[in-house]
Amino acid sequence: MERSFISEHFAAEALQQGIEQGIEQGARERALKDIFEVLTLRLKPYAVTVFKPTLETIDDLDRLAQLHRAAILAETLDDFAQVLMENSN
Repeated sequence: MERSFISEHFAAEALQQGIEQGIEQGARERALKDIFEVLTLRLKPYAVTVFKPTLETIDDLDRLAQLHRAAILAETLDDFAQVLMENSN
């Protein structure tokens, strides 16, 4: 009986962790899509091609939010590139 409870507990924890990871992954994908859309509309259509490889390596949602704001405010590709390169590792 106790073994079943422990198994169920770990299964529930694993399920919860999977749900949280799925939500975070979805938020990351949405953030990237938003950045790509802004870059295309505000700057040049090829801007996405230029920055996509670097942007797709970023997992930090706060950093992606910062870059979304930077894409909105950037006047040029260089403006956005400067913010992208700041604090990049």
